[in-house]
Amino acid sequence: MSPDTRPERVVIKIGTSSLISAGLPDPVKLTALADAVVRLRAEGRQPVLVASGAIAAGEARLARAGRRPAKAVRQAAAAVGQGLLFDAFRRAFDERGLIAAQVLLTPPDLTGATHRESTYTVLDGALDAGLVPLVNENDTVMVRNNDVLAALVAAVLRAGRLVLLTDVPGVYDGDPRVHPAARLIPEIKVMTTDLERPAGGSGDGPGTGGMAAKLCAAWIGTMAGVTTVIAGADTPDAVVRAVAEDGIGTVIHPRVPSPALDPARLWAALSEPPAGRLVCGPGVLRALDEARPLTGRHVRSVSGPFAAGSVVDIVTEDRVVARGRVLVGHDLCTSGDGSKDAPLLIHPTRYVSLLEA
Repeated sequence: MSPDTRPERVVIKIGTSSLISAGLPDPVKLTALADAVVRLRAEGRQPVLVASGAIAAGEARLARAGRRPAKAVRQAAAAVGQGLLFDAFRRAFDERGLIAAQVLLTPPDLTGATHRESTYTVLDGALDAGLVPLVNENDTVMVRNNDVLAALVAAVLRAGRLVLLTDVPGVYDGDPRVHPAARLIPEIKVMTTDLERPAGGSGDGPGTGGMAAKLCAAWIGTMAGVTTVIAGADTPDAVVRAVAEDGIGTVIHPRVPSPALDPARLWAALSEPPAGRLVCGPGVLRALDEARPLTGRHVRSVSGPFAAGSVVDIVTEDRVVARGRVLVGHDLCTSGDGSKDAPLLIHPTRYVSLLEA
C-alpha cells in the first residue's frame, strides 16, 4: 500500500498523570482511551499509542512489596512497570476485539538508519495487520521522555497527526500556574521560540515531561511535516476531538518538510530545550544556508553555561535563527581571534535552521 492510499496514521501520546491513579493503571481512563481507538479505527485511521506510566506503576509495585533497588531505581521500576502497563492495555483492547502490540524503543531505534528502517517495518506491518502498537520509551535502558519519542515515531511513520495529551488544556501565552489570566492559544500557524518562554517544567504529578518537553516534540513533529495537537487529557472525547481538530487544545501547523531534516538531525537539534546561546555575526546566515559547519569564528559572544553535547540557540541580530547540539562546552565556543582555525562547534548534521522557508 502506497503512502498516498493508506489510512491516515495518528500518533497519540498519553502522559503518566493521564493514565496512572494511586500507582495503578486507571481503568476508567483506559476504557476511555480504548473506546477512542475503536472510534478512530472505525473512521479509517490507524492509531499508534505512546504511553507513559511504566515508572510510576513500577515504583508503586516495588513500594507495596517493600523492595527498593539500591541502584538504577527508576530503570528498575520501569522494568517492573512496563509489563503491568501493557497488561492493562492488553485486557482493555481484548475486550473490544483488538490486539495490542508492545514496542519498546529508544531514540537510536528511530534515528539510526539501520534501526530506523527495522522499526518502521515493525510498526508498518503491525498497523497493516490491524494491530494497535503500544509504544513506550525503553526506560529500563535509559530514562528520557515519551513526548520526544512520540514525535520521532510520527516522523518515521509520516503520520498525519501527532496528539500530545497532558494535564493542561493546551499551550498558553503565559504559565497558567503562575498567571491565572494566561490565555489558551487555540492555533499556532508556525512554531517560534517565543512560545517557549512561558512554558513550565513538569507539574506536581509523577510524570517527567511538562510543557517544555511537549514543545520540543512539537518542533520535531512540525518540522517533519506532522500537524501537532497539544490538548488536555481530561476533556471529554479528548483523543477523537484532538485528532479531528475539533475545538480542543492547541493545533500547531506543520512546516513543509525538508528532505535534509531526517529524524536523526531533528532529534540532535530539537530534543531538548536550549541550555544557552551562541550570538553570531551575520555571516552565520550564509553558513546555515549552505549547510556548512558552525565554528568559533562565527561567534561573537556566548551565554550559558552549558556543557559539550548541550542544545543551544544560534542567534543573530536579536533573532534565533537555528538550534543545534554543540561539540564543546561554553568556555570553548569562541576562537577569540576570528582565525580560520577556529574550533568546530556544531556539525551541519546536528543543527536545524528555524527560519521560515
